Amino acid sequence: MPRDFSRSARVSEVIQREVANIVQKGMNDPRAAAVTITHTRMTRDMSSAQIYFVMQGEKQTIKETEKVLNKAASFIRHELAGCIELRYIPKLHFAYDHSIERGLRVGKLIDDLMLNEQDKNKE
Repeated sequence: MPRDFSRSARVSEVIQREVANIVQKGMNDPRAAAVTITHTRMTRDMSSAQIYFVMQGEKQTIKETEKVLNKAASFIRHELAGCIELRYIPKLHFAYDHSIERGLRVGKLIDDLMLNEQDKNKE
């Protein structure tokens, strides 16, 4: 019977949940409290995990927070080792998730096109 999810997908899901808990509760930096982990992408060999986050704020604040998270990656990895049972805890890399902003922009463009189309139909 085939599995619904690959092992890396299941591990990725667990890592996402646990990293979110560590960032929210285990870090003293106030910038980390404003972070929401959106998804995690694992390499095939599960040696590395790219962790995507979102937060509100200016670009400069987001870049600073990304640097803070990447500097704290070894601490988060150490904490993660205490939360999950894996032979090898992947290296963590944090990146801002631009997909939500892109989605909002695309939605706005579609709304604008719909309004323009409605205006043309009225004339």
